[in-house]
Amino acid sequence: MLTGTAGLVWGQQAPDGDSIDRVRERLQKPPSLTLELPAADFSIYIEQRRPLQDIFERPPWVPVPPDFAPPPGSNRDAHNATVVGMSIDPGVVAHSISRAVRTRQARGEVRHAIEEYCIAHRAEPGADEICGGPPR
Repeated sequence: MLTGTAGLVWGQQAPDGDSIDRVRERLQKPPSLTLELPAADFSIYIEQRRPLQDIFERPPWVPVPPDFAPPPGSNRDAHNATVVGMSIDPGVVAHSISRAVRTRQARGEVRHAIEEYCIAHRAEPGADEICGGPPR
């Protein structure tokens, strides 16, 4: 073991003057790699919270105030009452139209029946309540 250590010491060469001069020249040159480090900025921003702000925040189910724009794709503005997702059932529409026609026919039949009754029974007692007063 002692001989291995002695061999390492003798194996190293002593630095000559030329190699020291080369190292010295390289150290005196400006570095080829320059790093732009950010300047230290110790400024802070303090956002003051109102007392009990976390208690009085709006819950997620409360609607957004009208000051904010509607979400994209909603096709709604303040003066447009159009509902975007509306659908029409043709069966329901047809049923309501036929019901309106039948109701109008029934009212016409009742009006015609009252007119016939008033013509035939105007002189009877109590006919004024149905017929609406003296004959026209």
